[in-house]
Amino acid sequence: MPTTLTEGRLVLIAQELLSHPIEATTPARVISLAVGHVPGCDLASITLRSRGWAVESPAASETLAELLDKWQYDHGEGPSLSALDDGNVRLAEDLSTETRWPDWSPRAVEAGILSVLSVRLATPERILGSLNMYGRSTGAFTDDSIDVGAVYARMASEVLFAAEQASGLRDALESRNIIGIAQGLLMNRYGLTRDQSFEVLRRRSEESHTKLRDLAADVVEQWDRSAARENSAPHV
Repeated sequence: MPTTLTEGRLVLIAQELLSHPIEATTPARVISLAVGHVPGCDLASITLRSRGWAVESPAASETLAELLDKWQYDHGEGPSLSALDDGNVRLAEDLSTETRWPDWSPRAVEAGILSVLSVRLATPERILGSLNMYGRSTGAFTDDSIDVGAVYARMASEVLFAAEQASGLRDALESRNIIGIAQGLLMNRYGLTRDQSFEVLRRRSEESHTKLRDLAADVVEQWDRSAARENSAPHV
């Protein structure tokens, strides 16, 4: 049984986070739970860093949260970028007196945001981004907020990474399936072996600068249209 308020919040968050299949966990779901359970969090967003080091916000609880992130990217400074870079929790209790982000902080204050808590999202395998939580009042985030936010960010990191891996595996299996169907159609129509049919697809893919999966999908679609025309033609 949870012995503290913080532990109780974390148990509840874990239960809700894991109540859906891993592959169904999205950044939008992660920020929804942050707003619902991290004390002081009025709006939230996620910053994700691509393998090319570009940053983006794939989900935000409100348009304002998305704008707060965008202003950080535009200025090249802000709590989400700082947390992402070195992994330290970034807390600002009063942005009206904040000096770490001189270009970004005044814009946030003008928009009605006075507190911020940003925590890196990372697993042992990869740095994903940061979880950004914004408050409309000064001192919105307490020690309890920091504890809950930091532990939740670790949980969310593992789940988001697992969902990303599951999605990649699903895409790979779908690609393998459609390529196999296209191979089967070529083998049937032209009397090719499996290796020969794959070589035909590979060569056409290179010549047309088309991904192998997309080319295979085109082959299957053309076959379906041809079969549909034959079935609809009047029989004499």
